[in-house]
Amino acid sequence: MKKLVCLLLCAMLIAPALFAQGQTEATAAKVYTMKLGHASTIESTRHKALLEMEKFVEEKSAGRLQVEIYPGATLGNEGDMIEAMKLGTLEAFTGGVFASQTPMLEIYLMPFFFPTQADLMKVSRSALGDRIRKTAEQYGIKMLAVGDGGSRQITNNVRPIKTPTDMKGLKLRTPPIESIIKSMEALGASAVSIPYGDTYMALKTNVADGQENPLANIGDMKFFEVQKYMTMIDYQFHPEPFDVGLDFFNSLPADLQKILEEGAWLYTNKQNELRRNLNDYYYNMIVKGGVQVYVPTDAERALFIQACAPVYDYFVKKGIFTQADLDEMRRIVAAK
Repeated sequence: MKKLVCLLLCAMLIAPALFAQGQTEATAAKVYTMKLGHASTIESTRHKALLEMEKFVEEKSAGRLQVEIYPGATLGNEGDMIEAMKLGTLEAFTGGVFASQTPMLEIYLMPFFFPTQADLMKVSRSALGDRIRKTAEQYGIKMLAVGDGGSRQITNNVRPIKTPTDMKGLKLRTPPIESIIKSMEALGASAVSIPYGDTYMALKTNVADGQENPLANIGDMKFFEVQKYMTMIDYQFHPEPFDVGLDFFNSLPADLQKILEEGAWLYTNKQNELRRNLNDYYYNMIVKGGVQVYVPTDAERALFIQACAPVYDYFVKKGIFTQADLDEMRRIVAAK
């Protein structure tokens, strides 16, 4: 009888351990699929960098994390994809419409703030950058990395833009990003909100006189075919968030979470590199397309900076970020 009791006790002790082992093995063997959407073409720096991320993640996870990339807004416009990610019907997204990801991203978009890509990355990799990414979690998003989405230039079909006076009355297509809209309004233009994928036709049919985008986007989307003038103004450096749905991220085993985080920063570094290296390529493409390019003098640029000063006050008063946050960001950029 004693032997029987001992055997039963041993079985009771061993069974949970065997069950837990089986659960662990099942989790380790499970394959997770991450659908990722973006609005750019397959020739864009974004898509090319995402392919590098896909290869890294799938190889390092030994196939346990599969990545499916959907370019060209095939899953809807950027706003649609962000909402789908929050609802859990899309696992990941890269792109704009920043306030929908977290309003705090707007701090990156203050006009004429970052002199270079490297300055933006100082902030992205800082404690402030960590806090900004963390705020996205309250909106159901795990923001794994933030890179450079490109410095933005202004094109139009009406006249060369040399000073803010030249922008008065122009209808400029913008994404639904408040900092861009406020900047355009501060400079005297009217902002026309048009989805990214519809911009080419809007410019061709004069629904908008012009638009603002990085050189890579202007070249990739062929906007130069339907524009006459471009001003090299670098008025904003956009962030490039790499997002996954928070619930999806939390469903992954710890080792896959780590691989995905590494993949997000690999994407960021690759995208940054491609943007730096291809700027001349896209600039030459735009010029060869017949666009007249103007580079403002330092004095002219100062007029643009002065005109955009109220944009900073607007966002501080709105409570999107504080003056202390701005001051911290300035210290980070200024540090050697």
